[in-house]
Amino acid sequence: MPRIRIAATGDSIVTRRLSGLEHEGFAEVVDLVRDAHVAYTNVEFVFPGRGRRPSTTFHGTHLGVSPELLDEFEWFGFDVFGMANNHATDYGTDGLLASMEELEARGMPYAGVGRTLREARRPVYVETAQGRVALISAGSSNARLSVAADPGINDSGRPGLAPIRVRKTHYIAEERFEEFRATLSESGVNVVAAGTTAPGIFFPYPDMNVYDGPPPGGFAVEGVHFAPSDRPRVETTALERDVEALAAVVREARTQADVVLVALHCHEGIQGRWNNEIPAEFLQPLAHALVDAGADAILGTGPHMLRGIEVYHGRPILYSLGNFIFSLETIDSFPVEVYEQQGMSLTSTSADLYDRVTGYKDEPRFWETILTQMVFEDGRCAEVELVPVVLGRGRPRASRGDPALADAEQGRRILERLQNLSDSYATELEIVESHGRVVGRIAIG
Repeated sequence: MPRIRIAATGDSIVTRRLSGLEHEGFAEVVDLVRDAHVAYTNVEFVFPGRGRRPSTTFHGTHLGVSPELLDEFEWFGFDVFGMANNHATDYGTDGLLASMEELEARGMPYAGVGRTLREARRPVYVETAQGRVALISAGSSNARLSVAADPGINDSGRPGLAPIRVRKTHYIAEERFEEFRATLSESGVNVVAAGTTAPGIFFPYPDMNVYDGPPPGGFAVEGVHFAPSDRPRVETTALERDVEALAAVVREARTQADVVLVALHCHEGIQGRWNNEIPAEFLQPLAHALVDAGADAILGTGPHMLRGIEVYHGRPILYSLGNFIFSLETIDSFPVEVYEQQGMSLTSTSADLYDRVTGYKDEPRFWETILTQMVFEDGRCAEVELVPVVLGRGRPRASRGDPALADAEQGRRILERLQNLSDSYATELEIVESHGRVVGRIAIG
């Protein structure tokens, strides 16, 4: 098999034109994407067109933009796109369906969403002169509305994403558990173990990700499980049938492609929190299972910041590639309920919202990232190079979020932080300086 060079990036939120920009270091990033045989990014928004209808279930804010902005991805040089993320149904299943049609009309191959669950889980293939590359995409950070469904008797199925459904359990100290249960019960919380009066039915709250019963001796409250333990903690586990379904698709792709990539969009971090640097407990076993099934690389996105890198059986697992294009603050509009949630006038604009909500700008880790270049040959990953990228946190809002190559000082800082995050996986980054910039390299055993 000839050498296949793949460029992988993190979350891309595009709200304005990119073509023609002249920021220092921007053109060099575009060249790196275009020079790859296959370039991947996660599309973290939808493009439902006119007459769109916002969903009542959403995470953060609704992200819907003009379909014409998809042309910017083609101009940039991207070849394949992940869509299984928590914004897939920000404008309902109709908005997702319209988005898929826009991608299809442009001949832009995507993975992770579909008109049915089977379609959402399917691999998408990119043909190159060097070989065939498969992409599979799935996400854990989603509402029940977002999950695709297969057809059944009298049903045509449901558009949605390929899910990694997660069970979260809070383990309470055994000696305090009954007191905890009694306190909740006295305040009117339903603490019946099954969650409803119908035995075996575990979703009394329709938008909560509850698919199995609680651990022995425990109970569920609004989609969260509580159970006694001699070791208090928060623990997340992926639904085994979702892991098995994804592994089966990976095994299929392994027989059909020279390189198999799996994109996982997971905001969840340790202690049940979103958007932090340490992945939730379920993510490493999931990634290992997919590599064992035949994945050549795992491309993580979700928390909007970098997470560590692991090399498992000679395959790179990038637990989060961070943001890549992050022009979030120049989105043209939001549904009025977003402003209501912030206690703002219903006549407010997106500019008003980001005058008030400054958390994105205030978090430096959202604005420093990497572009990963991987080379595959002879059925293995031969090289991994990490190119530090900055997104212009200090620039005005009108130009903040556009990627540019980091200078040597910025790049070293980014790679040293990534090394710290990778220490727990025993991964070593070699930092190499050349022509005033630095890159990181990972030895693949």
